[in-house]
Amino acid sequence: MLPKRICVIGNGYVGSVVSACLAHVGHHVTGVEQDGERLERLRAGKAPFHEPGLEPLLLRSLSSGQLRFVADISEGLEGSEVVFVCVGTPPGGDGLPDMTAMSDVAKSIAANLAHRQVIVTKSTVPIGTGRWLASMIREHLGAASCGDEVFAVVANPEGTAVDDYLHPERVVLGSDDAGALDLVAEVYRPILDQRLPGDVERRAEVPLIRTDLATGEMSKYASNAFLATKISFANEIARLCDFVGADVSEVTAVMGLDSRIGGRFLGAGLGWGGSCFGKDLAALVSTATEYGYHPRILEASLAVNEGQRQLVVDELLRELHTLRGARVAVLGLAFKAGTDDLRDSPGLDVAARLTRRGAFVSAFDPMVRALPPPSELKLALDPYAAVLGVEAVVIATDWPELSALDLARLRAQMDGDVFFDGRNAFRADLVRAAGFRYLAVGRPRAGASPSSSVALLPAPSGAASRP
Repeated sequence: MLPKRICVIGNGYVGSVVSACLAHVGHHVTGVEQDGERLERLRAGKAPFHEPGLEPLLLRSLSSGQLRFVADISEGLEGSEVVFVCVGTPPGGDGLPDMTAMSDVAKSIAANLAHRQVIVTKSTVPIGTGRWLASMIREHLGAASCGDEVFAVVANPEGTAVDDYLHPERVVLGSDDAGALDLVAEVYRPILDQRLPGDVERRAEVPLIRTDLATGEMSKYASNAFLATKISFANEIARLCDFVGADVSEVTAVMGLDSRIGGRFLGAGLGWGGSCFGKDLAALVSTATEYGYHPRILEASLAVNEGQRQLVVDELLRELHTLRGARVAVLGLAFKAGTDDLRDSPGLDVAARLTRRGAFVSAFDPMVRALPPPSELKLALDPYAAVLGVEAVVIATDWPELSALDLARLRAQMDGDVFFDGRNAFRADLVRAAGFRYLAVGRPRAGASPSSSVALLPAPSGAASRP
């Protein structure tokens, strides 16, 4: 592989991983970041968010000279062969991502286009963005230079975490320009061949999918929509389990043993959060509506996920009889374990719903040290401080640290005894033995553990095993 000169525009959750990983495999990478505070952190080798393995890659690549970070986009674009666009696309009021930052990038690329460049979209963008971006660039280039040979656009929707990026299950490249596909495939050659610096054991080669631009864009949305729907399906089954007295943890374990279904993304609980699932489903629904089509399954997936968050409020209201003046602790604020990402956090959403009903909410998360304003949450330094004097506790993220809590100590700190396991991560009999009223999603309320011997799927690392 000949090292390529790469520019990565936007170095937040997506871009910093792209920059660090591509530099790690041997390319010369210039990351562009216009947020001054984030830029200084990146230059010092500090990750702008919690991501396992990211800081060592940043430090190593910065020290070797394979990676640098700049504020000036023209400096980053100068001499680059491939430009990865990783700017923020927050959800807009119509369900589609806000494309303001993408539009600014198109103008900058056109203003600095001195040689052929391949532009790769990594941001979460609506289907059709590749064509839109190409048209935006041509519009700003003007009539004098608007041929397709000047640049090309490639959709590359996969990989936003270090391990996923370096060891993906597949690499998807979508473009209507065969030469652009060839070039980006060469960028990924070390990853495709799994010949990575520092890897002791070589893994199997990674499949490369080359397709057209529209199909490449659609593949990411379709994958995320399916996974989100799978979670919502498990939560729909959990509601039925509540009615008939079945245990959804065992039901989904049985389902997961079917090779046609598989056990991943079948966890019932508070539902999904984060920056991808909700935004992608909303964008797909919005796109379908533009064509006069109503995607009923996708709409139902969104509705079920919304209902899971309200379920906590309804259950606590039933147990406490009123939420006005009630004190509740929410343990776990990140949208999933292993990150400090609060975007579309189920825990934060539940806390906000409780606050609106008049409750006083305290919270703890192992990775979260500050909350975005405005927030009425009282953030504690440890879980036992968070539950001091509360009437109910809600487990909102399946952190191993939370599953390993001393339940007797937790109960002793509280005034009340309500324990809502929003991730079905605890053994019901152990929680009840500590003096709690145990509530969960789709699991029996009665005291005895089920007598069945279903081989349950593994609990989160470090978590108490399920009954």
